[in-house]
Amino acid sequence: GKVMEVFAPGAVVLQCGADSLSGDRLGCFNLSLKGHADCVEFVKSFGVPTLLLGGGGYTLRNVPRCWTYETAVMLGEDVKDELPYNDYFEYFGPDHRLHLPVSNMENL
Repeated sequence: GKVMEVFAPGAVVLQCGADSLSGDRLGCFNLSLKGHADCVEFVKSFGVPTLLLGGGGYTLRNVPRCWTYETAVMLGEDVKDELPYNDYFEYFGPDHRLHLPVSNMENL
């Protein structure tokens, strides 16, 4: 909170790269979708206009999950964990869930 207090921005641009999610092909962190979105929730808590941008993420099934969930968090909307059937449904198997399992890999 100190940075927001000192700089008092009129707006925030938040780049939400998904490469820090667990299971990313090139990332070396192990964040859950919820943990990743906690950053969005934290920035939102300041009540400053915020522009969310996508970015990074090298496991294609995880990127839309991340952006969907973080958009919902910013809008204050709940989204179901079970994914609705759609043209790309099979990309999200075998569990067809929004939230990803995390691994026990070491964060580097």
